[in-house]
Amino acid sequence: MARKGEKQLKHKQLLLALVPVLALTVVSDVDAQNLDFSGDIRFGYFGFERDERNNAQTDDDMLRLRVRAGLLWTVDDTWSFKGRYAARVHNKDNNSGWVKLFDGVNPGASSIAAGESTLDEFFVRARYGKWDHRIGRFQTNNRLFGVASKSFSRTNSTGWDVGYTDGIQSIYRTEHGFNVTGLLEYNDKDGTSNLRRSPLSFGDSSSRTTYYVSVDAQDTSGLWAQRSIDVTYIPSALYYNGVSAGQNRDYLGVTGRVATQVTVRDQTKLVTGVELAWAPETQRLQFAGLPGTGKADSFSWHVSANLMNIAPGHSLAVVHGQTEAGWLLSTDFQSNSALTELRYAWVPMTGHLLEARVRERKDLHLARAALRKRSETDMYLRYTLSI
Repeated sequence: MARKGEKQLKHKQLLLALVPVLALTVVSDVDAQNLDFSGDIRFGYFGFERDERNNAQTDDDMLRLRVRAGLLWTVDDTWSFKGRYAARVHNKDNNSGWVKLFDGVNPGASSIAAGESTLDEFFVRARYGKWDHRIGRFQTNNRLFGVASKSFSRTNSTGWDVGYTDGIQSIYRTEHGFNVTGLLEYNDKDGTSNLRRSPLSFGDSSSRTTYYVSVDAQDTSGLWAQRSIDVTYIPSALYYNGVSAGQNRDYLGVTGRVATQVTVRDQTKLVTGVELAWAPETQRLQFAGLPGTGKADSFSWHVSANLMNIAPGHSLAVVHGQTEAGWLLSTDFQSNSALTELRYAWVPMTGHLLEARVRERKDLHLARAALRKRSETDMYLRYTLSI
């Protein structure tokens, strides 16, 4: 086993060493007109106050920074390749890490840690006819439309996070105005590329692939700002009696989202939306950290109301939702929690974005052996510059 692990490590190191060599070889033969640079810098302040379940109180604040720089090589009308480097830093408590091209994010996390960096995009793309394919490492999101867009199923790189999806994705654009997306996502046993909450675990070889399919409406110019439904299926990943028991089942999650838009006056629009999520098979209550017997509930929901362009470039939103303990797929929503958020956004000019948020999160159900429900209030002020 040790020799096998050493052999796999050597293979990873060799492949990683070959990446810059290959990139330099390719780029040296590429017409500069076929290369496009993109990047963004996001920085700001974040702070929170929390009442813990044991009656303790904690608080913290910090300065945060995320930097991303990418290069797109357009080979021809069909083929293209993109790589992007991303790093995040706090003013304290940083880890020390370098590019981890072949690893997932840390188990139970939605992002690399502060002080670490990686390639968050590294993929080949082929577009022809009604098809769009990507293979490698890329970004995938399916969020409820709005100023504070969130999702129960697929979210990469929200806030200051650096996340990604490792896999193969195909999108087919139908003649009837819908996009059909299919995705095969790789799950490493030591950490997936998307946040998966306990007791989802990937020690079983059958759980190496997540299967995802979505149908989204293309026509969003009228009353409908968004219509979308998706299904996530992870075989042999749900340890419903706890990971240590070794008994697993397939986990299936279904989400749907609808948003409407109406013009209030001039350029001001009112956008309202709702997202629903449900999983038929969940863990038992005791392994969700809750009292009682039977299975944990999974039906979760969130709604948003957005005033877009109250004044040119200024928008405001309020979001409220509840996530049951049996829903285990969301990056944006903690299991067994209620969330209320107020968000303000200002676009002073193209490529610039100023955002402010105040958010409250609270346990939905009293946890087992807890003295009270945990509650937290946090806020941030951040600025994003994109080129």
